[in-house]
Amino acid sequence: MNIGIIGGGQLGLMMAEAAKLLNHKVISLDPNPNCPLASIADKHICANYDDQTQIDLLYRSSDVLTYEFENVDLDLISKYKDKIPQGTKALEISKNRLLEKNMANRLEVKTVKYHKLINNDIQFYPCVIKTTAGGYDGKGQYVISSKEEFNKLDIDLSIEYIVEEFINYNYETSMVLTRDTFGNIEYFPVPINHHKNNILHTSLVTNDFPINIFNKMKEYSEKIIKELNYVGTMAIEYFVVGDCLLFNELAPRPHNSGHYTIEGCNVSQFYNHILAITNQVISKPNLIKNTCMLNILGQDISYIINAKKMNDVYIHMYGKTDYITNRKMGHITFLGNTLKEIDKTLDEIIEE
Repeated sequence: MNIGIIGGGQLGLMMAEAAKLLNHKVISLDPNPNCPLASIADKHICANYDDQTQIDLLYRSSDVLTYEFENVDLDLISKYKDKIPQGTKALEISKNRLLEKNMANRLEVKTVKYHKLINNDIQFYPCVIKTTAGGYDGKGQYVISSKEEFNKLDIDLSIEYIVEEFINYNYETSMVLTRDTFGNIEYFPVPINHHKNNILHTSLVTNDFPINIFNKMKEYSEKIIKELNYVGTMAIEYFVVGDCLLFNELAPRPHNSGHYTIEGCNVSQFYNHILAITNQVISKPNLIKNTCMLNILGQDISYIINAKKMNDVYIHMYGKTDYITNRKMGHITFLGNTLKEIDKTLDEIIEE
């Protein structure tokens, strides 16, 4: 098949790598001629995401389309949804944090307390104020503990915001799952995600993740993926507070916290995504060993230098040339029989 990918970032790159393992051809569309995906695509269309003429060309040249990020024009994409197994409902919901939380409540999936910010009225403190649309890696988010702190914020109040209760959670986790056109749903082993400065730093996956939390994640995630009639791989982020699971947000695509699956599982999140959107039966994922994924940001060149000296460490660079602070340049994956082995490897990589 010819698979058209809208967006040429690292997720598109790794989708294409999986597609080529399955003997498909890839056509990419991205305004950057040197985007990561362009380096391995069979054809690259250099165009903006609202260029209907070029998206028409991508549509006509492809047997199936997929998108690798949420910031695409929903109205424009809707014209081509007959070739987009992911559909557009998940895209619409994930573009707005209020819609996400409202959907979760409707499905009886627990969330933190929240409300839309109206007339500068905040119903509880401490809280996190977030833009309802756009924003990632902590952008457009403000943690405040009082009305006085809110009044000091320099934010554009013409934009829509959601106010969420600030909670002290035990850890953050994510469920990466894939649904195929036959209705099969497969769940990947669950990572514990650690962030630095609101950007994912590591995802650690072991065989001893609490089974009660895992089963609740499956229950909630199945409700969501079915509600959205979604085909392909998606990720749903949760907070864990004791034995309580709280929905945070979803991503209608493969996810940074699922990169560990390339080496850590018998099947990756990208491989299953390609199987699903090309009308194939998806595979059941199994964890090979304890696995850790470490993000490489623009300031983390030392990680690459240290990792290259080590055995059984997998370095994935995305082909980006400008090493900008907090920009995701690649990731490193490593496996271990024990957590002690994982910790030792991590310490050696991040050591300055």
